[in-house]
Amino acid sequence: MKSLLYTILLLSPAFCQADTFILNDGAMLEGEITGEMDGALLVKTKYGSLTINKADIKEQKAAQQPAPPPAAPEAAVSTSAAVEISTAPPAAEPPLKLTFSTVLPSTSTRLLVYSENGVAIATETFDASGAFVGLEGFVKDGTYTESYDNGALRTVKTLSGGKASGTFKAYYPSGAVQIEAYYLAGSKEGPFKYYAEDGKPVMEASYKNDKLNGWKKEFDAAGALKLENYYADDHMAEPPKPAGEAGPPKEADSMVTVKTLALARGERFSFQLNGKYIGKAHLDKDFNIISQDGKIPDGAIKVYSRDGKLQKEFVFENNAVKLLRVYEPGGPMKAEYAYKEDKAIKK
Repeated sequence: MKSLLYTILLLSPAFCQADTFILNDGAMLEGEITGEMDGALLVKTKYGSLTINKADIKEQKAAQQPAPPPAAPEAAVSTSAAVEISTAPPAAEPPLKLTFSTVLPSTSTRLLVYSENGVAIATETFDASGAFVGLEGFVKDGTYTESYDNGALRTVKTLSGGKASGTFKAYYPSGAVQIEAYYLAGSKEGPFKYYAEDGKPVMEASYKNDKLNGWKKEFDAAGALKLENYYADDHMAEPPKPAGEAGPPKEADSMVTVKTLALARGERFSFQLNGKYIGKAHLDKDFNIISQDGKIPDGAIKVYSRDGKLQKEFVFENNAVKLLRVYEPGGPMKAEYAYKEDKAIKK
């Protein structure tokens, strides 16, 4: 029994509101007396009931009742105080402060250093042309701010997945808006506006997938429009016709191809159909017709440069040049000429 008792005594935690029994062999037991018979005590412990011979008990200590806690001052338990304590919201954690700064270690590179609560978390590197070179670290999603040395706000941008996404704004040191733009997955998307410090517009453009698509407008110092061009995929192009406005009928494209030869007095154009020569036209530098021969079918004949850029477009009708369109290299139409008695008349 003593072996079993030792095991229970060693494993048993203190029993709440129990007497303490110290046995002759030094063992200590805590429990509640639930009965007595024939010189033995029946003691209820946390791990069951035990029978202990009185002769084996060296000392018995009665359980002591814990002293009641001191009464709180009356004001401390007042109804109003209790309500204030129980309804007070937990203290909110301070928001993350996400910032970035521009560092120019040399004329050939530019660094953007991103920080969280003042601790650098990532660095982006760009070359002299502005092309992305690499990233070290991890840029968290969120809105980042950049400041001038005097603490004034300089830039605000939002990053998602490590790329600019959302509204982008840049400011002058005075606080005036300098740039307003919108980005999607790192590319300019939508309107891009640049302002002078007095608030007058300097430039407005429209982007799609980081390319000019739509009108690009430039303004003078007074804010008046001085230049505008229409773009399609970063190239100047003809602007779309207003709704309901019908344009002139489009000539059918001819199957005729052209070879161009520059001359002292202009250019000579040799026309071929299915690889066979069918005629030629010689124009001076003002696009007047010096000579023409052969038989050229009706339709529009496009003239391309060696690198594949559209340069000119002849429109033939009844074996005569009806129109000549001259283009910017690979871009929009620069001028259009009609002909009367072989003289070019600018339309």
